[in-house]
Amino acid sequence: MSDAPLGSMVPAWRELGDQVVAETRIFTLRRRRAASPAHPENPGEFVYLDSADWVNVIALTEADEVVLIEQFRHGTNAVTLEIPGGMVDPGEDPVAAGVRELLEETGYGSDDFLSIGSVAPNPALLNNRCHTVLVRGAAITGPTALEEHEEIAVRLVPLADISAMIRAGTIDHALVVAAFHYLALLREAESRA
Repeated sequence: MSDAPLGSMVPAWRELGDQVVAETRIFTLRRRRAASPAHPENPGEFVYLDSADWVNVIALTEADEVVLIEQFRHGTNAVTLEIPGGMVDPGEDPVAAGVRELLEETGYGSDDFLSIGSVAPNPALLNNRCHTVLVRGAAITGPTALEEHEEIAVRLVPLADISAMIRAGTIDHALVVAAFHYLALLREAESRA
């Protein structure tokens, strides 16, 4: 990944130092001192979260249903409706992580899977990527293997209903919405091919 978008007129800042502020199981809070090339005399301190990459999985059954999960999220203090996903382990391929997370959280699997996109979840605060994996022909292939504090309910929803659920706010997880955008882009490309 480059430091700036193609054709960017804003140069990258020069790092003057970086230190750990706090470490948790999920991320490390870090403080970076940096200076803008336009104003090197006025450096600033910025905090960010050093985190592993994440993966989200859009799993479609033969009946074109999406495998969704309900789970309680502590950040919003509410139950959410999402697609399966989780952290990519160090050295793990994001697609392999997606296939693993799908099976662990739902018991679903398939041999038909591919990466369809990757986004920066929040470049202002996070340094990781969130990958989207599409799994076609998903079916129950084994038992779930939930983590100690995971409580998940699996729901099958027709793919045709997803856009309305996003518009209504039933699905409002930003990275899930981004994943469905990648699916729409893929389907658009496939329809033109």
